[in-house]
Amino acid sequence: MPIYNYQAFDGEGTLHKGTTDAATESEVRQYLRSKDLFPKEIRTSRFTRVKLSGGEKSTKIKLPKFSFQQGVSGKTLTQFTRQLEVLLDATIPYDKAFQLIIPQTEDSGFQSVLSDVRGRVVEGGSLAGAMGMHPQVFPAMYVSMVRSGENAGNLGAIMIRLADYYEAQERLRSKLKGALIYPAFMMVFGLAVVMFMVTTIVPKITRIFENQEEALPLPTRILMDVSDFVVDHWFLLMLAIFGIVVGVTSFFRSKRGREWKDKIELKLPLLSRLRIKVMVARYCQTLGTLLKSGVDLKTALEISKYVVVNKIFINKLDQLIIDVNNKGIPLSAAMARIDYFPEYVRHVVSIGEEAARVDELLEKVADRMQEEVNNLLEALTTLLQPVLILILGGAVGFIALAVLLPMLNMSQILQ
Repeated sequence: MPIYNYQAFDGEGTLHKGTTDAATESEVRQYLRSKDLFPKEIRTSRFTRVKLSGGEKSTKIKLPKFSFQQGVSGKTLTQFTRQLEVLLDATIPYDKAFQLIIPQTEDSGFQSVLSDVRGRVVEGGSLAGAMGMHPQVFPAMYVSMVRSGENAGNLGAIMIRLADYYEAQERLRSKLKGALIYPAFMMVFGLAVVMFMVTTIVPKITRIFENQEEALPLPTRILMDVSDFVVDHWFLLMLAIFGIVVGVTSFFRSKRGREWKDKIELKLPLLSRLRIKVMVARYCQTLGTLLKSGVDLKTALEISKYVVVNKIFINKLDQLIIDVNNKGIPLSAAMARIDYFPEYVRHVVSIGEEAARVDELLEKVADRMQEEVNNLLEALTTLLQPVLILILGGAVGFIALAVLLPMLNMSQILQ
């Protein structure tokens, strides 16, 4: 039997290298999967040797912590989808397409997943079935669309829609992050300036007033007390801030904390308006993409609800699914029972139902909602900047006032 060299990952992201005897490469993959390993590379050894007891020699190389359960980034999945779409459009077979894509993938964990998917396809399995074995990487929506494309024989067109969908989601995510960069920078820089003044400049200036017999103005006394506390107890202050951050993070990760977070998202002024528009845009685009790809309405509704993330919204969508699937209520009428869907969305869906163009109009609604999200982001960013300037300017103004008041008092006494 030929000797095969292999590299494979385990569930913790540890890379295993070894050799084994097998009749075919398929047997090597079956052997690795029996040991819960995900093959990254399998190749025939250039050397012949006698099989040793145990038939296998393995060494472990520790990689940075990586867990397959953590999935991959949206950018990585988008890039893979676009690459696969281009190769399939060029009529390149699945296994050859994966063979070309895997070396170009920088994420080692994703490489092993793609290798496993390729192995299952080579063994005769369907692409959707192979991807479905890795739900932490390929969402249910992704697998369902691939399955519908395979069944209908138009997988290339489906991959184009998937690539367009994930690129649109990535653009929206980038705009959300980009809108927060400048305000976050202003806040951090402003706090750094205030802390520098309180811990370095203020103590030097206030020494002048320590021996002053008359009572200092209230702002000056407050500033001196704050400065003394920060300078003398900075370690406790840092520890308290760290404890608050850890505590708040742990709370919002708990079940009760997630419920609070979901309520805040839907009730906090301005933020709720933005968040609802983002969720509705994602839901409409996902539902429209699934329907346009040939997925039936029942399955599409079940899959689409999970892109919303917010549990309160998902519970409303569960009722919508019951109304549509069990009670036979039209989708537009079921949406009308949920306050989070704008009236024009329900109206457009109603028109789509009459014209049998729900999938197409849902995608157009999603595009319109994303435009509204962009406009609202620009408005909020424009509003946030002067608010931050006002807050930081107020802090600096208070420090200046606290320093100048006793100086003015001293000048009056000298006169």
